Amino acid sequence: MAQFELVLKKDGQSISTYHIGNEGLVLGRASECDVVLPDSLVSRRHARVWLDAGQLKVEDLGSRNGISVNGERVARLKVEEGDQLTVGSHTFQIAKASRQKSLSDTGSMIAYDRAGELFNKMVRDPNSTQLPILYKAAQLLGTVFDLDDLLKQLLQLVFEALPCKRGFILTKPPHDGDPVVNASHSVGNETSGPPLSQTLIHHVLENRDAVLTHDAQTEFKGSESVINHGITAAMCVPLCGREDVIGVIYVDSGDQEVVFKADHLKLLTAIGRVTGVAVENARLHKEAVEGERMAAIGQASAGIGHCIKNILVGVKGGAEFVDLSLETNEMKYIQKGWPLVRRSVDRMEDLVLNLVTFSREREPDRTPTDVNALVKEIADTLKTQAERAKVSIELVRGELPRVPLDGLGIYRAILNLVTNAIDACEEVGGKVTIRTHADDRSIYIDVKDTGAGISPEFMPKLFTAFASTKGSRGTGLGLACSQKIVAEHGGEILVNSKLGKGSKFCIVLPTQTMIAEKKK
Repeated sequence: MAQFELVLKKDGQSISTYHIGNEGLVLGRASECDVVLPDSLVSRRHARVWLDAGQLKVEDLGSRNGISVNGERVARLKVEEGDQLTVGSHTFQIAKASRQKSLSDTGSMIAYDRAGELFNKMVRDPNSTQLPILYKAAQLLGTVFDLDDLLKQLLQLVFEALPCKRGFILTKPPHDGDPVVNASHSVGNETSGPPLSQTLIHHVLENRDAVLTHDAQTEFKGSESVINHGITAAMCVPLCGREDVIGVIYVDSGDQEVVFKADHLKLLTAIGRVTGVAVENARLHKEAVEGERMAAIGQASAGIGHCIKNILVGVKGGAEFVDLSLETNEMKYIQKGWPLVRRSVDRMEDLVLNLVTFSREREPDRTPTDVNALVKEIADTLKTQAERAKVSIELVRGELPRVPLDGLGIYRAILNLVTNAIDACEEVGGKVTIRTHADDRSIYIDVKDTGAGISPEFMPKLFTAFASTKGSRGTGLGLACSQKIVAEHGGEILVNSKLGKGSKFCIVLPTQTMIAEKKK
C-alpha cells in the first residue's frame, strides 16, 4: 500500500512533513487537530485528508473559507502525488513517503505537547466514557504513596480499560541510565518474556510521541524484539513530566489478534500524563525526605557533640582536682572534684536515656499505675538536688484513679519537668510545686516554679530537640522527650510562663483514651 505525506511549503521550501497514517489527518485551528494551523483564515476543523481503499482523498469539513486543490476550490476530491492543497494561507504538497518507515507510520501518533490538552479535554467532558477510569487513576494518586505499588495498580487499571494482553511501566533513572521496569502485568498465558518491543520504547523515549501500531509483524520485519515476541499490535505512550518524558507505558496484544483504536491510544496517553506527574512528585518527595533526614542527622550530631563536649568539661575539671589530690595527698581536692565528676556522670546518663527515648518509636507498655506514687518518688529522688540549689519542693496530691499507662515513661516525663523547674530557680532559689488532680476525662500533673521564666521569643521552639535555655548546662532533649512520651499516651503538655515570674507546665493524660486502648 502506497504511503503518502503532506509537505508544508513556504517560499518553495519544505517547512514540515506530516505522515498520513491509517487514521488520516484533520487540519484546523483547534488544538485537538492532527495538523494545527494558527491562522485566522482557517476554521477550527477545516479539512480532512485520508486513505480510502488505497486512494488518497481530501474533503472540506464545512469550513468558512473552503479548500483548494491545484488552485481550484473543491468540496471533496481524490488527489495524487504532486497535487497542491491550500488551506487558508497554507499550501501543502502531496508526496509519496520516501523516507524509511518509522513507528508513526504504522497506525496513530499523538504528539507530546498534546498529552496535557487531551487529558484536560477528557476530564471536562461529563459524557466521556473514559472519565471513570481517569477518576480511579486520580484516586490512586491520592491514596497510594509507594511508587512501585502505585505503578502496579495503575497498570492493572489500564488492563481494566483496554484489551491488552501484556503491559509494562518503565521509568528513566533521574540521571543517565537505561529505563527500568517498575511494573508488569499479563493476561492468561502471556507470561513468556521479556515481552518488550525495544523499538517502540526507544522511539517514544527519543521522540516523545505516543504511538499505536496495528500490524507490527508485517511493518517491522527488521525489528527482532517485535518478531521474537510475536507482537501483532502494540501501544506505547510517554510518562509526561512537567518538562520531559520520564518513562513509558507499553502494552501489546501478545500473539493474539487484538484491535487497538485511536480512542484507546488517547486514553492511554491521558493516563501516561497523570502517571508521569505522579512519578515526578514521588521523586521530589523522596529527595525532600532524604534532605530532611540528612539535615536532621546533622542537627542531631551537632547537638549531641555540643552536649558531650560540655559534659566532658565537667569530667575534666573534676579529674584535675582528683589528680591534684593524688599529688598532694590532700582529701579536700577530692571533695571538690568528685561532685563535678558525679554530676557529669548523671548528665551523661540523662543524655543517653533521653536520646534512646527520643529516637525510638514505641508503643507505651501500659499497666495500672498510681501516678501519685510516681510524683512522690520523683520528689524524694530530687530532694538533695533541690536543697543544693536552695529550692523547696511542695507536693500536693489529689485523688487519682489507677489508669493503664507506661509508668517508666511517665516517670521520665515528669522527672524532666521537675528537674527543669529546679534548674530555673537555681540562681536565686525558690519553690517548685508538684500538684496532681483529675476530672472525669483526664489526669493532670502540674509542675510550677518561681524561677526565671521563659522569654516569649523562645516559646515557639520550647519542645524542639537540642534547643535549651540553660546554655552549656542543658542538653535540649528533656522537654522534647517529655512531649514525645506524653503524646504516645494521647496526651499533651500545656505551658504558661512569664519572664521573671516563673513557669507552669501541665501534663494532661486522657484517662478514657488510655482505658479504651488498653481494652483493645
